Amino acid sequence: MDRGRAIYRFAELYVATLVVAALLTAGWLVLPNIAGAPELAGVWFAVGGFGVLVLFTIGVGYLTR
Repeated sequence: MDRGRAIYRFAELYVATLVVAALLTAGWLVLPNIAGAPELAGVWFAVGGFGVLVLFTIGVGYLTR
């Protein structure tokens, strides 16, 4: 598998993870007794932070070629 296809596949998996996280968030909003708001905010902060890190890493890798 070449590098471009691997990056595309990784991004595809990341987007799928975000969709699953969004569905779980909707479930948490419907059933708030499962988890409180601080835990939910922490999950989205971690997911968003990882996404920014991935985009930064891909951008730096692209610019240093």
